[in-house]
Amino acid sequence: MEMTAKTTCWSVVALLALSACGSPIETPITPEPAMVEEVELIPLDSVALLSRISIDLRGVRPSVAEVLLVEEDPTLLPELVDGMLDDPRFGAQVRALYANVLLTRQDSWTVDTSDYSLDSSLQPQLAADVGEETLWIFSRVATEDLPYTEVVRGDWTMATALMAEMWPLDRQDGEGFQPAQYTDKRPAAGILATNSFWWRYMSNASNANRGRANAVSKTLLCTDYLSKPIEFERDVNLLDADAVNEALATNDGCVACHYSLDPLASYLWGFYFVDYNSAADISTFHPERERLWTTYTEVEPGYYGEPGGSLGDLGQMLAADPRLVTCGVDHIYTGLLHRDIELGDTATLTDLREVFLGEGLRLKPLFRAVVDTPAYRAAPSESIGPRLMGTDQLASAIEDITGFRFIDDGYDMMRTDSRGLRTLAGGVDGNFVTEPATGPTTTMVLVQERLAQAAAHYAVAQDLTSDAPTLFVHVNFSETPKSQPDLMAAQVQYLHLRIFGKQVAVDGPEVQANLELWQTLFELEGSGEAAWTGLLSVLLRDPDFLLY
Repeated sequence: MEMTAKTTCWSVVALLALSACGSPIETPITPEPAMVEEVELIPLDSVALLSRISIDLRGVRPSVAEVLLVEEDPTLLPELVDGMLDDPRFGAQVRALYANVLLTRQDSWTVDTSDYSLDSSLQPQLAADVGEETLWIFSRVATEDLPYTEVVRGDWTMATALMAEMWPLDRQDGEGFQPAQYTDKRPAAGILATNSFWWRYMSNASNANRGRANAVSKTLLCTDYLSKPIEFERDVNLLDADAVNEALATNDGCVACHYSLDPLASYLWGFYFVDYNSAADISTFHPERERLWTTYTEVEPGYYGEPGGSLGDLGQMLAADPRLVTCGVDHIYTGLLHRDIELGDTATLTDLREVFLGEGLRLKPLFRAVVDTPAYRAAPSESIGPRLMGTDQLASAIEDITGFRFIDDGYDMMRTDSRGLRTLAGGVDGNFVTEPATGPTTTMVLVQERLAQAAAHYAVAQDLTSDAPTLFVHVNFSETPKSQPDLMAAQVQYLHLRIFGKQVAVDGPEVQANLELWQTLFELEGSGEAAWTGLLSVLLRDPDFLLY
């Protein structure tokens, strides 16, 4: 088990950034606030909005029946949205959204199955399961309408059978992730009492959990200590632990940050790991270590001036902090709009916060309120770009249409980096790439192309031998544009409706161009199966499929 190098690197970086606060920087006072330029928001049409909401709430394009229903009667859209929030796929989108917040999905776990005397064939599952624990807590809170405060004070977690073999867990029976409880007497503190969160955010003695405390503040309160303006005091020897501790206690700039950060860090010593090469040490909570702050920092646990004792106290204090609610609203809003918060969003965010509070801190009503906002429903314009599918959405959308999931040797290639394509496709790795791509990239287009080609081959092969084809519903692969022009045109129309969520005219340019491409491929390959495979791959890698 080799975790020390990465841990030490992060700890040193965090210590340097957090300790080098220096003197506060004077901010010039602006006489009057800058005016916010009003941008006219043109709403999407109902069918395009249906596609956007479906991708965001379910990770898939709408069904053909849904598109036709909304085309005929747009007033039925709200009813369909209610159904999407109750769809089993909604939880996966909650996890995808929070994966970009918590950054626990990563391949840099150097723990392997041999550390737990498990078969090596389980390594892909271990790599996938560990980073999902905290995300499944958020998705259960969302799908089961639990109050949002459960993420910091719940006495349960979510785990797979493999995780229950590795860690001290009492887990409910069932496939995949199921509710579970740790049995090592760790406090009830939601994600703050999970192994995966503290495996992602490690610490050592010199950092004294400060990096971890900042992770709590950043992810749950939207306050990042590392983003605060700082100055280096050149006369502080940052390689001298005693000099650093002296600066933290006496330097005005350092005290400004560490006055609140260090007491927060003192709650977290129960997850301080002494031996990173011991599976038992890094898999269990250590109540006997909770008072190690008396040795390393001599700073008592506290929460912005309010004293406390255990990790459970921290969870309760976070649950009572209004910033937890505000930050939760911010995460959902920015995640669904695919952009940072702007000054002009203030009134909308205030309204959303009131909805969240009024609905008992349930996430479904908050998601619903966000997709009802004018900002979310705005059509692309010169000032507002189109949305870009994330890696999870691209994978799930293609799987929904074709049935294909890119798995190699047990690894989901769209969900891993060391073996897969996640960051190349624009995703985050939770370690070096911490924000998703906001625009198309060269590698993203290449991944989409290869994924489309593989999915097209799979879909055609499946429908070719199926008694109930799901995608090629108008042809049996023996037709040509000359022999059966109506059936061929109808099939092309159906592909556009299913893949892009919109209808095209039978005599429109899309149908004509697609049939010409089909004919060219048929003449090259001499096979209707190959021609349809080529055409389907072209449609799946069209920019209109990636953008929504």
